[in-house]
This record gives sequence, C-alpha cells and structure tokens, in this order.
Amino acid sequence: MLPSTINIMHQRSWIFLLLLLWTLPTWAEQVGPVQHPLLRRITVFPLQADRSLNDAAEEAWWQVREALTENRRFLVASKNFMVQKDVYQSRGELSPADAIILGKLLDAHALVVTYLQSKTLYMKIYEGDYGRLLWQYEFQLQPSIPLARQIPGAARKLIMDFVASIPYQGFVVVDNLIGKPVYSEKDKYLVKVDIGENAAIEVGDQVQLVRVLSDNLRPLFLDGATTEVFAEGRVVSEARGILNVEILRVTKLAEIKEATLVRLPRELKRLRESYAIRPAAASGVDPQLLAPGMTSVDKEIAEKKPLVASVTFIVNLAAWLILAF
Repeated sequence: MLPSTINIMHQRSWIFLLLLLWTLPTWAEQVGPVQHPLLRRITVFPLQADRSLNDAAEEAWWQVREALTENRRFLVASKNFMVQKDVYQSRGELSPADAIILGKLLDAHALVVTYLQSKTLYMKIYEGDYGRLLWQYEFQLQPSIPLARQIPGAARKLIMDFVASIPYQGFVVVDNLIGKPVYSEKDKYLVKVDIGENAAIEVGDQVQLVRVLSDNLRPLFLDGATTEVFAEGRVVSEARGILNVEILRVTKLAEIKEATLVRLPRELKRLRESYAIRPAAASGVDPQLLAPGMTSVDKEIAEKKPLVASVTFIVNLAAWLILAF
C-alpha cells in the first residue's frame, strides 16, 4: 500500500473519531437517559506508588478489599483470581477502552484503581461494561507524617466515601421457593431485598425502589445521575441481611424485577454521616424524582377483588352444575 494512501486512511480515521466524539452528547440526548444496572462484582487493583512503599501499598489493597467485603454487599475478586488472569498489578488512570477490556476479562461491574502522586492519594472507580467513570476523589496526605503510615488508612477512607456515594443500598432478590420477585400475603404485596450485613435497619423503615438514570458523561455517583423512585414500601421483617418489604405505592408491580435497585433512606443518611469525606456528600442527598403514575397498592387490590370474586362465583357455579347433572 502506498504511503500517501496510508496517510489518507489515518486522516479519515481521525476525522471519524472527532465526529464521533462531537456527536456523542447529542446522540445521548436523543436516545434518552441510560439506566444504571446493579453494581455487585468489583475488582480492586494494587495501589500504584514508589517501590519503597510496596508494603504500605499491599496493606492498602487489603484494607480496601476488606472494606468492600465486610458487609457482604459486594463480591470482590480475590488475589488468586487476579493472578490467574495475569492482571494483579498496580494501575493508574484507565482509558475507557482499557476499562472495558479489563471489565470483560474479569467479569467485573466496577474496577478500582488507586495511585499516589507526590503527597496526594487518588482513587478512581470505573464501570466495567462501558468504561465510564463512576466516582473519583483524592486524599491529601500530611507532609509531617511518613507516607507509609498514612496510605492504608487514607485508601480505606476513600473507598468508604465511594460506598456512601452509591444511591442505593440493596436489591430485590427472588426466593427459590416463591419463584417471583413480587408475592402476595393476606392482601399485601411483598418483595425480598438483600442489604448485606451491618445495616442500621428497623421494622417500619421507609424503603424506595429506584432507577438510577443518567444522560451525561459526568461521574455517575458524584453528579452524573438522577434517582427515580417508582415504588415505596416499609420494612416488615429482617433476617440475615434479607428484608421482607411491603409495597405501599408503585407505578406498576410488573416493573419490580430481580436485581431492582433499593434505596434505604435512613441507612443512606447513616453511611454519609459516618463515612463521606466530600463535604457535598456528607451534607446533601442525590437529586431524586417520583415516577409519574405511582399510586397506592390498596387501590389495585380493591380493583382486583370484584374480579376475583366474580371468577370464584362462576367456577363454583360451574362445579355445582356438573355435580347436579
């Protein structure tokens, strides 16, 4: 192939790339908001720092991993698994392409990278499917204290700020014996919600079933998303990290599916007051909207009762006629 032809092809590739980047925001607006799926599987890469800080970096990796696994909300890739996949190595900032490749390779919903530059510890968390930045923040280390003593604790504080920034604290699960996400008991519609362990939950607490929607490319868990509430309920009981929740208001019961995101307002407030290190996260709440058309479940039950009674009467009448003749 002639050099002039190769140059033309390179120029066309760059023009195509620039056009794609220029039209991406407009395309996103036309398509509409993108719905964020449940974040469950996470891979934490070793901290990137000077070799003299290897021990502190290793301890930081364990601290971050422990913070994510101690409440059983997340499934975190083990060191052995990462070694087998040949990816157990420190990493700094990732490109979207790198994040997508690593996400597919590791079957991860999120990828955590942490790196030290001068006296600042940075942490960034990327979405595994599309390479989008979910969250980022940095922690200024004290110049008067050895860095090795500060790095593990700072890394743990950063990852806990990330946990506190997630706008949901559980998800709908399907009981194998029931076989569906929504079930009824004595004129009540209920769902089971996995919230992990150590959450501050009491019977009667408010529960919201939500969608996390985004129509921009800003970090999703900072200011890049809106939380839409499409169902509300209350905690009926709790056992081993599984809540039984009565649905009180909903747009449509059919919209409640396995892995539906669940927000616990009181637990969210506790997490942010306890662990948020960003001032905006500690003092504020995410933008949220109530989905249009959300009505009381009692109304739906009342509307169904006459139909159920009529069907029951017809079935009983048919049975009586068969027996009579």
